Amino acid sequence: MTSPLPEFEFCRAEKSDKKAIKRFYRQHSYSASFMGLDSCYLVKDKQDIIASVLYSQLLAENRQSLLHALVVAPDHRRLSIAASLLDYSRTFHPLSVCFAAPELAPLYLSNNFQLANLDQLSPLLARRYLQYIKAKPELAIFIRDIK
Repeated sequence: MTSPLPEFEFCRAEKSDKKAIKRFYRQHSYSASFMGLDSCYLVKDKQDIIASVLYSQLLAENRQSLLHALVVAPDHRRLSIAASLLDYSRTFHPLSVCFAAPELAPLYLSNNFQLANLDQLSPLLARRYLQYIKAKPELAIFIRDIK
């Protein structure tokens, strides 16, 4: 018989969590920066952050949120934490866009995202995507629109 998964806490980060979030990303060699109107969602095991994702609304009137910096601590991977975190955060960000490497397509496609084209992005996100693909031309566009 397999043991049940531990209960993890899913929450929206508070301003007081910012230092811990930055430390979490540094520990996992990820250089996440907060931009625009950001929201961060966490998964905690007791008091320790084990996963995090950022959503940025680059303009207050823009419906599209840019999902970035989805990171799960290595010793907590393969437990569906990333999928659960995407599910938890979708009620706050029903129209989400992310730019991801092709190997992450199964994760996003199985979580209600669809492959998208440049013309489906707001002008601001389209410009940002064009900047990103200069360094990483393989990045694909994924969009989730929960109506």
